[in-house]
Amino acid sequence: MTVSIIKYSKHKESRGENYTIYDKSLIANDFSYDKVSTSHKGVIRGFHGDSYTTKLISILHGSVKLVTYDLNNHLKQEFIISSDDDEVVTVLIPPNHLNAHQCLSDKCIFFYKWDHPYSLEKQYSVQYNDKIINPNWFNLKPIVSERDLKSENLNELIDRIS
Repeated sequence: MTVSIIKYSKHKESRGENYTIYDKSLIANDFSYDKVSTSHKGVIRGFHGDSYTTKLISILHGSVKLVTYDLNNHLKQEFIISSDDDEVVTVLIPPNHLNAHQCLSDKCIFFYKWDHPYSLEKQYSVQYNDKIINPNWFNLKPIVSERDLKSENLNELIDRIS
């Protein structure tokens, strides 16, 4: 399974917008857990993932650069997603994929559905600026958590889980 992009139209009117971010007829996952993170411009979160969770990601506010990395096929994908776009873009990320994002606007609201509850103990974490993944983050002053600064590199993760 690879990362999938699902697009929905927005209904725009004088009061605002109305749109879908999840339609079970298009995405056959049984999601059980929702998470929201807010970030300020320059914040980078990730790379995180695990061997069993599928995530459906949407940007509710702002613009982000989203980078995914397929641990099985060693494939990187990059996306720029904005809540101001004419279409709603949701990204389905399967197990064994790392993901990270950088907030490009003053504030970002990142929404994701998980098909398993979050488990820090079972989650992979790779350095936000791993040289092999080479995420090419925008030249904004990066704001990164201690966890993401001290995470292992991609080769260390691959050696550990192989």
